[in-house]
Order: sequence, then C-alpha cells, then structure tokens
Amino acid sequence: MYTNQSKVILLIADISGYTNFMLANRKTISKSHKIIIELIKAIIEHIELPLEVAKIEGDAVFLFALKGESEEEWKMLCRKIGEKLVTFFDIFTQKVNELRSSVLCDGNVCIAIETLKLKVIVHTGYAELVCIGTFKELSGIDVILVHRLLKNSVKEKEYILMTESAATEIMFPKIICIETGLEKYDDIGEVKTFIYYHKKLQ
Repeated sequence: MYTNQSKVILLIADISGYTNFMLANRKTISKSHKIIIELIKAIIEHIELPLEVAKIEGDAVFLFALKGESEEEWKMLCRKIGEKLVTFFDIFTQKVNELRSSVLCDGNVCIAIETLKLKVIVHTGYAELVCIGTFKELSGIDVILVHRLLKNSVKEKEYILMTESAATEIMFPKIICIETGLEKYDDIGEVKTFIYYHKKLQ
C-alpha cells in the first residue's frame, strides 16, 4: 500500500430523478436498473481518459484526474475536460432517447424516463490517493466538499456546478453563460459556486 497527495480535478456526474424513476417502475425494477447502468456506461465512455473512475456511487459516477509534474499538461487536461463537459448533456439525452426505443423499454418499463436528467459537480483541490492492490480510494477535505455540493440550492435539474477553483482552471471551448451562487454548510462554511444551466442556453 502507498499514498500520494496531489492536486486533482474531482468530478461527480449524478443522474437526478433516479429515485422517482425507480419507484415509478418498481414492478420492473430489474430492467429499470439496467437502464440506469446503461446511462452510467454512456457517461464513462464519453468522458474517457484523462479522467479515471474513482467509484460508482449508485446513480452517480465519481471521477478524478491527478496533476503531473508538467504545468502545460495540466492546462491541456483542464482544456480537454472543458470540451467534454459542454457536450455531456447532449450525450446523456441521446442515450435516454436511444434507450426509450430499445427492448429495455418494452411495456411500462420506462415510465418517467424523461425525468432522468444530469447534473455535474466539478472541483479542483488536493486529495490523497490510497492504492490497495487494484483498488484506489481518494480522501481529503476536497473530496468531502465535492460530495457535499451534490446537496445544493440549485432548483434546475440539468446543470454544471463548479467551485471557484474549478471555474478558474477549467477551460471551455466556447464562451458560455455562467451564473454565480453561494452554498452554505455548517461544517465547511460558505462555498462560492459557478453554474452553467443547460436548458437556459438552448
């Protein structure tokens, strides 16, 4: 076992509407779960390298990328992730539509599938990577923070929420409209956020 602390990009892609979807399809729960798995696979296949999957967390995917020694490579990484982020929603919607017309949606299996949306939380900070055999675990205050931000005051169902550090470093391929926000947590305190609303930009 060894540990390594590095600067890191932390990203959580979370499927909102998951609970309502599963409850609406409780009679066909096995097929409904397969639909969620297919959506998670689509997220992972789209993001590809340089992000790695840290963990599948039910209806969410926790991903990360560590900074190496090169500052130029870090900038390229931030640019590449920015390119991926702006197309996340289209990929997700495309997969939902594909599943809607697939054999998995026979009968009443896909009740409320249109309510499934994607929200993405992005933060840059520092984390300790613990490797035990083939397993990798991230730990640290910034890992706690990115997970805490899943519970926020944003009312929309589709958005990218970035912390100030992430918004400063992630480079998008085009000008996008971003609104600022503020989240408050008893233990962490105030967190300034920068939010990209997908629907508002259609």
